[in-house]
Amino acid sequence: MKKNLLVLLTLISMTAVAQSKFGYVSYMEIVKALPEYNLVEAHLDELQAKYEAEIERSDREFNQKYTDFIEEQSQFPDNIRIKRHKELQELMEISMEFKAEVNRAMREARKEMMKPLYEKVDEAVMRVCVDGGYDYILNTDNRMYIAINPNNGTDITDQLKKELKIE
Repeated sequence: MKKNLLVLLTLISMTAVAQSKFGYVSYMEIVKALPEYNLVEAHLDELQAKYEAEIERSDREFNQKYTDFIEEQSQFPDNIRIKRHKELQELMEISMEFKAEVNRAMREARKEMMKPLYEKVDEAVMRVCVDGGYDYILNTDNRMYIAINPNNGTDITDQLKKELKIE
């Protein structure tokens, strides 16, 4: 009895899904088509260049101190050699921490700068979904689906571009 009920419920839900209207789109294609996207990327590139310049400056400073240490270490008493070696280790650790902080800061900056773009696309997707009478919209990015039958679904890319006034 329970098995028959489960089969019946499965068939009903499959029928409901088969009768639903859905759309699909590459979300990132739409985001990247927004005019604001290029501005965000330019700001992120500028920020990345500043961080890279600081990393390069820090690396040059470390390399110079390391070269000096290697050349002069035989002239130092043990306690000075040990002190300078520790200073080099500390500089290396600071550099590694800074590089990790740069990666985190860049991820956060990207997230914050892209947020308004995502929100804009989210709102447009919702309007197209409601106005077009779709039950749901699938995002085709990263192949998060096994297959989409284009005979049953609708590619809403052009509708979204029109809604967002993207050429």
